[in-house]
Amino acid sequence: MLADFAEFERFLNRCTNYERVPTLPMARAELALARMAEFAAEIGSPQLACPSIHVAGTKGKGSTSLILEALLRSEGWKLGTYTSPHVENLRERIRLEGAPIGELDLLREVNRLFPALEARRALGEDAFPTFFELMTALAMTSFKSHRVDRGIFEVGLGGRLDATNILRPQLTAITSIGLEHTQQLGDTLAKIAREKAGIVKEGTLLVLGPVPDEARREILQIAAARHAPVVEVDPASASSAGPGSIDLKGLGVVPAGPVLGPALRTDLALAVELLRQTLAPEGKTPSRERIAAGLASLHLPARVERFGGDPEVILDAAHTADSVRALRLTLEEIGFPHPRTLVFSVASGKDLPGILGELPRIGEEIIWTLADPIRSIPPETLRAELGIGQVVLDPTDALRAAQRRGHPVVVTGSFYLAGALRPKLRALTASRV
Repeated sequence: MLADFAEFERFLNRCTNYERVPTLPMARAELALARMAEFAAEIGSPQLACPSIHVAGTKGKGSTSLILEALLRSEGWKLGTYTSPHVENLRERIRLEGAPIGELDLLREVNRLFPALEARRALGEDAFPTFFELMTALAMTSFKSHRVDRGIFEVGLGGRLDATNILRPQLTAITSIGLEHTQQLGDTLAKIAREKAGIVKEGTLLVLGPVPDEARREILQIAAARHAPVVEVDPASASSAGPGSIDLKGLGVVPAGPVLGPALRTDLALAVELLRQTLAPEGKTPSRERIAAGLASLHLPARVERFGGDPEVILDAAHTADSVRALRLTLEEIGFPHPRTLVFSVASGKDLPGILGELPRIGEEIIWTLADPIRSIPPETLRAELGIGQVVLDPTDALRAAQRRGHPVVVTGSFYLAGALRPKLRALTASRV
């Protein structure tokens, strides 16, 4: 048994954690469901304890999940939400009623699983759950213990072989398809779509976001084979109604809250459709007033997150070519002024040419930094690739250097960078109040 949260964190750090290795495993044997399914059966199949919604996608799946959480809570539902990665604190991954799980709650859950974990360890290292598998199991047991009305689960990687795919959800969603993790998921949009569509279940409705035609054909074919109805979401169903407002088709205009720019509006459109499908069996429909209330309570850490000051800073965890492009469009839409200084770090395994090509249009000045010594690309490499900018290895020093230049600052490229700098930005903002 574990005595305190610090001991839990040490215990967790001994698990195989593919988020903390330079590159993800390429062997499909290492990305498989058998171990997770066996472990879940040994602890009472908690994935079946509450109705669930399963959300996959190259980008947008985390923000869609958090927006849906806020919308369902405004309807009075008791929610559990599982997302990854976290920004600042491990407990962010497991949310109960709109807040990160408490340390004591999480410790209680892992101690309940301890006999099963020890039995697994006795079978050998390969039988022991990975970091992500254990966190997924803890989310499922936590939602069972708290008797939530719905569990919202974001896929970690892909879908078909992800640890969350032992769920038997009431709804599934695929937010987007793009070229990422190509060594694990495939090197074409069709192959990646096939992996994402692995979450589609027999007869279970799929909510589908805007995806390229090649991916769409693959997903619709898989859904048809599994007799799964598909509702396709039009991004225009959540359109700008001017600064600070969004027009929801058929519902009216609502305050945007933290939903800034076209990419997050698309995530909102997906969340509203998932809300509609969740309410339908109850004989209810979404209302403008309750959606507005949900958006008023919504927080989206590291998603076009603004920190006031002189200069103002925007923090965003964009880490794919599409999401960096979406950030650029959002900055223009909200009128974030030029010239800007960009603080940037990105993990290995990304579409580097696609990402780097966007950066000079985001910031006239670029400071390259190293968010994570294991996963991040060396900043000297990034500077050599683009041929411009300054290298400041430490993220905090890089932020200070950017602020000293006096121009508005954009911090982006990875969740690692967001996690390193968000506490500093929150502290600076609080000190000015």
